[in-house]
Amino acid sequence: MSDAVADKVISTLAQVKRIPAETIKLDTNLQEMGIDSLDVFTLLFELENAFKISIPDDDVRSIKTVNDIVDGIKKLLAAAPPDASVGSASPAN
Repeated sequence: MSDAVADKVISTLAQVKRIPAETIKLDTNLQEMGIDSLDVFTLLFELENAFKISIPDDDVRSIKTVNDIVDGIKKLLAAAPPDASVGSASPAN
């Protein structure tokens, strides 16, 4: 089963670390991948842009695995208000 959020997180992480996406699994530990603080900032910036969300600093501290990132983004997406400019039922004046 395909998971669009997980796929996007993995592909973004692969781009940031310049490694093949196939080598990244949901249970992959970020520290074991060699993710340093600069990589974290770069990754968060890319993910915020890709998903049009803002990731709170407090959430970042608890991230240990790729799946932690996926779960966190899913929670942020579920809590985000729907974009009023997309699929709006009100007519444009």
